[in-house]
Formats: sequence, C-alpha cells, structure tokens
Amino acid sequence: MRKCLDCPYSIIDQEIICEHKTARVMPSDVKTVHTHDGYEIVFFLRGNVNIMIEPDLIQMKRGDMFFISPLVFHGLDLEDVNISGYERIVINIQYEFLKNLGDAETDFSSLFRSEASPNMNVLHIPEEALPRFIELAERLEASLVSQEFGHSILSKSLLAEFLLLTCQYSSKAATQAQSSITPQVVTRIFDYIDSHIEEDITINKMSADLHYSSDHLSRVFSEAMGDSLKHYINAKKIVLAQKLLLQNYSPYDVCFMVGYNNYSSFSRRFSKQIGVAPKQFQLSHRDEN
Repeated sequence: MRKCLDCPYSIIDQEIICEHKTARVMPSDVKTVHTHDGYEIVFFLRGNVNIMIEPDLIQMKRGDMFFISPLVFHGLDLEDVNISGYERIVINIQYEFLKNLGDAETDFSSLFRSEASPNMNVLHIPEEALPRFIELAERLEASLVSQEFGHSILSKSLLAEFLLLTCQYSSKAATQAQSSITPQVVTRIFDYIDSHIEEDITINKMSADLHYSSDHLSRVFSEAMGDSLKHYINAKKIVLAQKLLLQNYSPYDVCFMVGYNNYSSFSRRFSKQIGVAPKQFQLSHRDEN
C-alpha cells in the first residue's frame, strides 16, 4: 500500500492485500486517522484496542470484523502504545476489483454498509468459526506472495470464498450493535462538520455555534482523534472533493462545492493530501474506467 506524501490518504496499489498482523505496534501507528481509495476489512483477534471509524470510537472484541468503505476516515486508539499482543487480519481490496468480483446476484460491496451506516459494517464471528476464517485468510496471504502457476486465480477464489462465508454469517445474525465511546463533544464536532462541509468552516464559527471555546474544541478533538481539528476539516473537504471529481464535476466547480473560496488554495491542499492535482486525479480515474 502506498501512502501519498505525509497525508492521511493511501492508495491501494494491488488488487488484494491480505496480512495477518501480530507485530509490535509503534507510537507512529497510534491515533493516525487515514483513508484509502479502496475497501478494508479489519478482523480483530487479540489486544486492548479501540478502532475509530468516523464518527465512532469502538472498543474491539475478539471476533469483530469491521468493513470500511473507500474514503472513510479510520484509525487506531491503543491503550498500551507499544502493545505486542495486538493481533488482527487486514484485507484491502481495490474498488474496481471488488466490483468485478461478484455478479448481478452477488454484490460484495453490500458487506461494507449497514442499516446504521452507509459507509461501514460490523459483524461478530463466533469463537467456533474463527479457525475457518483465519485459515482462509492465511491461505490467501500465502497465495498473494506465491509465484506458482495460477496463484492469482487462486487468490481471487480464496477472497471470494472468504467474503461468501462472511455473507453467510451476516444473513444468520443481525448486525452487532456497537457502543461508541466517542466523547459527546467530539460527536457534536463530527455532526457539525458533516452539516457544514460545503461551507467555509472556521473553528471560531464552530465554537460559537456549539457554545464551546475554540481552544476547548481543538484540544478535546485532538486528544480523542490524534489529529488537529483544522487538519481534519480540510481532509474531510478533500475527501468530498474526490467523490465529486469521480462524478465528473469540473475541478473548478468542486473547489466551491466543498467550501473553498480560492482555486489555488484548493488545488494546493488537494495536491498535498492526495499527491496529484485535482485534474490529474480525475483524468487518471477516467483512464482506469
């Protein structure tokens, strides 16, 4: 996976990435909210870890499987910074690859949304079923690095089997209700940003509307999310800009649709976060399609 510059955006540069991770987590991995241009599955197995999937902060339990849609901010909040017991399986899938993996009767993208949210889903896999999921994921991980004849076809088949098995559990049990531990003021900040994302949002205006001091809002948000409030607002605007560009709105129009008043400022911010200019981003995705 390739990260663009020092920004919270990663390009999934392979059709499938699967990793069974048990390595030590370093401070740089903690509370780093980011987005991807594709889908992500986080299958939690062990550790004392919270996951942030905007706007919720959720304490993970063994067997929890999180499905995160493209361009949705998410990250970790670890109770023990240098924890070595954080075990999980992470699967990343390119947008077009998942779209083409199913058929008219099998839309795998439905796993990544729920009644509670159009951008994420959470399932809980029972203990007795965990070995089968882990075995499939480990076979997929091995196949992806194999050079044997037919390894790419096998990888595609294993991913499809993993997702189909997940669909079976999804249909058997209701989506697990997750209790968010996000501080109430941070939830209000998220709601405010979503409601005013097309405007020129300032922290001073937000603080006046929410009846908190600007220093308090900035401090509480940074402590909870590990990111500055100003940076997050701009990052959210750029994510919306990506979606609008993919809908073929002109870069100039998109600038004002996401609340920027100056195209040069918008283009600089977009290029810093995504790694390419708005027009280049739009053209590159037209080429892919």
